[in-house]
Amino acid sequence: MTKEIYQEEEELVGTTAKRGGGSFKDYVLITLIALVAMMGINNYIDARAGSGAGGCGGCGVASGAVSSLSEEELVRIGLEFYAENSGDTEMADVQARVQDFGCHQEIYIYKSGRRVMRIGYASGQLFRMS
Repeated sequence: MTKEIYQEEEELVGTTAKRGGGSFKDYVLITLIALVAMMGINNYIDARAGSGAGGCGGCGVASGAVSSLSEEELVRIGLEFYAENSGDTEMADVQARVQDFGCHQEIYIYKSGRRVMRIGYASGQLFRMS
């Protein structure tokens, strides 16, 4: 009598025990959950360590570690770059402004208030930007 009551309770509650271990699908699901958890922990650790994961599209370097040049030095080399590449010999009313993006700096060259050149600086290299 008690065995029949116990079986009826299992059917009502849905607690029939599996025998023989889990299925292949169970193992795949557990593996996927573990992988997602490991990826989340890894991303959290990388972000806390400042590995360049954030800012500027993740340039691959920690923010602020790219250049040891001051803004004044970047202005000077930007103006020199402009003079060499533009053919402008007068350099009348030419100004440069620097913007630091963390993973690279950009030097904007203005002539008579109009931007005429955009120069990038990263990893010790100057390059003209469109």
